[in-house]
Amino acid sequence: MRIFRDLNRQCDIKNPVIALGNFDGIHIGHQALIKKTVEEAKNIDGTPILLTFYPHPLKVIRQTFEPFIIQTFKEKVQIAKTLGIETIICARFTKQFADMHHSDFVKNILVDNLSVKAVCVGHDYTFGKNGSGTIKNLREDANRYGFKLIVIPPVKIDGIIVSSTRIREFLQNGNIKDANRFLGRAYKISGVVKKGEGRGARLGFPTANIYPKNEIILRNGVYAAYVYIEEKKYKAAVNVGYNPTFKGIEKHIEAFLIEFSRDIYGKKIEIEFLEFIRQEKKFKKVQDLINRIDEDTKLIKKML
Repeated sequence: MRIFRDLNRQCDIKNPVIALGNFDGIHIGHQALIKKTVEEAKNIDGTPILLTFYPHPLKVIRQTFEPFIIQTFKEKVQIAKTLGIETIICARFTKQFADMHHSDFVKNILVDNLSVKAVCVGHDYTFGKNGSGTIKNLREDANRYGFKLIVIPPVKIDGIIVSSTRIREFLQNGNIKDANRFLGRAYKISGVVKKGEGRGARLGFPTANIYPKNEIILRNGVYAAYVYIEEKKYKAAVNVGYNPTFKGIEKHIEAFLIEFSRDIYGKKIEIEFLEFIRQEKKFKKVQDLINRIDEDTKLIKKML
């Protein structure tokens, strides 16, 4: 996998076939687009490329710092590679870049710098300043400069168009099952286990605490999950939130691995979220919390 980060220079890439978009989550709609990109590249002995952006354009355009990104860039790269992408061009998205006219993006970037042979986009793709560039504009440019344009129709589940926006809503509402259906895989978050206050162990439920690089957009609460450690899978009850019973102030993730007793401080774990159990709750008595964790654990063990 090759990764380029400078759009303002010519890239030596053989017969580029470029998938355009942010691809946050790489859901089943994105997967259809990437599959077509890879197929087209094979047809012309070319290179399948993902052209994406960092940070997410909405972070710059809306000047928002609220967490809403589904996956890290590293996770995006890993998934794209499994789908056959050979090169990723990750452009730095700035205010100046956002103000570029759509015709300049095509002429200066796609044609002059990349010598594009084909472009794949989703049905609702827009680009350029204020999103003024449309599929119609891109088709006109394709005819003008002699590259092929492939537009992927919407992918639907139960009549709903699969989109990153919809998946974010699912995750924020605790609707993990539908989020996983739209992603085409279980939603995952990874991180290194850090020492906490040891409170879980004292309560009889030692937990692995992570403060991941991912933006935590999951609804606060308890989830049934699998935790992967060195490629081994363990059942887990996972809490996302602040520990309101103990007046926590930093949102984090803690996993109680069922029937597991090893010391894993400093190890990287991956959490695969499967089902939302209940919302996070502040308990008046610590014993009430212990009883509820015990109930959650028994339920999750039975479910998984």
